[in-house]
Parts: sequence; C-alpha cells; structure tokens
Amino acid sequence: MAQQNIPQDGEVDLGSLFKIIGKGFQNLFNFIGRIFKGILHSLILALVFIRNNALKLGLATFIGAAIGLYFDLTNPKQFSSTMIVEPNFKSTQQLYKNVLFYHELVKQKNSILLAKTLNISVSEASKIKGFYIEPIINENEKYELFNNFTQEIDSTLVKYINIKEFKKGFTIYDYKYHQIEVKSLNNGIFEKLSTPIISSIENNIYFKNQKKINDENLLQNERVLKKSLREVDTLRKIYNEVLITEANKQNTGTAITLAQGVKKTNEIELFNESLELNEELIDNNKEKAETTEIVNVVSTFSEIGVKERSILKKWTFVLAVSLGLVMLIVILLIRLNSYLKNY
Repeated sequence: MAQQNIPQDGEVDLGSLFKIIGKGFQNLFNFIGRIFKGILHSLILALVFIRNNALKLGLATFIGAAIGLYFDLTNPKQFSSTMIVEPNFKSTQQLYKNVLFYHELVKQKNSILLAKTLNISVSEASKIKGFYIEPIINENEKYELFNNFTQEIDSTLVKYINIKEFKKGFTIYDYKYHQIEVKSLNNGIFEKLSTPIISSIENNIYFKNQKKINDENLLQNERVLKKSLREVDTLRKIYNEVLITEANKQNTGTAITLAQGVKKTNEIELFNESLELNEELIDNNKEKAETTEIVNVVSTFSEIGVKERSILKKWTFVLAVSLGLVMLIVILLIRLNSYLKNY
C-alpha cells in the first residue's frame, strides 16, 4: 500500500507545483495588464483635457503664430556662410579662441573693435550676428591617430594602450577639419572675412616659428633621402657591372671573386632599400605640401550667403509654441488651485 501511495503523492506535489507556476504567470500578466491599463487611462485623461481646453490652447497658439509671422515678415533676412579649414602646428585651439572672441564682440555689440579686428567697416560689422566653429567629426580619424600613436611609442608599451581610454582623451581640437560659420544681415560680407580670420593665426609669431622649423626639417630630410637614394642607385649600378664582368670571366673559363672582406651585396636588398627611400621621399613631399600654410583653407566663404530657412528658428514657430505652453501652464495652475480649495 505504501508503494502505491508514493506515485499519488508525487502527482499531488507536481500538480501543486503547476498551480503555483500558473498563479505566478497569472499575477505577472495581471501586473503587466494594469500597467498598460494605467497608461491608457492617463492618455485618455490627457485627450479629455485637451478636448476641454482646445479652444484656449488653439487661440493662444494662433496668436503666437500671428505675432511671430509679423516679426518674420518685418525683420531683415539673415544669411549664413561656412568655411572649412585644416589647422597645422597645433593652431586649432588658438583658432577656436579667435572665433569665440569675434562672437563675444558681436554679443557685446562692439562693432568698432570688431570692424578694426576684421578690417571691415563699422556698418558691415554691425550687421554680423554671430561667429561659430565646430569640428567635422569623423570617427575614422580617432582610429587613424591611435594607429599612428602606437607606431611611434615603444612596442613593449603598446599592449598597455587601450583605444577606449585613447578615445576618451580625444578633444574637439584633435579633429583634422573644422567648420567656421558666420551669420549676417549683409549678404555680401562673407568673402571679406576669410583673409582676416586666417591671418589672425598666420601672423602669430609662435606658429610662424613652428612653420619655419618644420620647413627646414623637411628640406633637410629631403636632401638626405635624395643623397641616400643616389648612393643606393650607384651601388646597384656597380654591383650589376661586377656581376656582368664576373659572368663574362666565367664564360671564358676564368673565375673572378669580389675583394676580400667585402660582403657581397644582394641585388634584391638594394632594390628594396631603393623602394623604401622612394616611399619616404613621397611621404616627405606630401607632408611638405600639407604644411605649406599654417591653416589650410579647404573651402572658403561663399561670395553670397544662404538664407536661414530652418523652421525651428522662425519666430512664427517659436512664439506659437511658447504661447501655447504658457496657456497650458496657466490652465494647469487654475485647476490645481481649484483642487486645493476643494481638498
């Protein structure tokens, strides 16, 4: 009898377990259902609130849009233009400081100093509305700089370098290209601004000395590479002549050997050496071309700017949203006041 009761007890325990699991799932589904029901209830309350106050909210939004439209139609048009530059000799930070200085003069409405700094008239300076600068973000630059960095340091330290930590230390000044934007009410001012902005960096004594030293180093490196290349070519020529002479002697039955103590140079090694020197010379010329100026201008300001067209910057949109939100806050405060009185 005891043996017969064991399976029955096991079945009873298994059934209880399934009931517990089923009840757990049921509670979970009920909890999820209550969450969705609460969200739906809140959404309905919000829709009811909007329906009951649609006239007030709509009227406030319409008034704001009408006032904003008037400002948009009566205010003078604003134009913008951009210039893309590539700073060299770590002059990026100074370029940012200069552009922010120009923008600060615009904010303070110091048209006289701004005109003097940029070599333009006071009337033209007074119509400038802002200077802005930002990097042209390219994630591949981070990996490229990291690769160059690991090649320059000791090979035993490479394993301790973490690219994530390297990217954390990457600042806006480390990007290669940067975009300068100018906004103005005068559509013909932009072309006049390129030269003074770039000259403010190129006339800096520190950067001029850096460029001078860099030019001298590149020129000296070019001389050394060309001399080494000529010497390698001369060795290859001599080696080929010796091989031809040796081959002719062997054909006549007389063997010839190179001078004692002189290591026979391999033609392939000389050829590879010549290729490496040529590649270094190409890299040297490329660097010389890239550092011709302290700040390389990739694309200058256009002769005519572009009209501001963003809807988010229109007074029609800004005032419509603003007055609509103000009306919404007022209605909520009135309802809160009524609730507190009746509490």
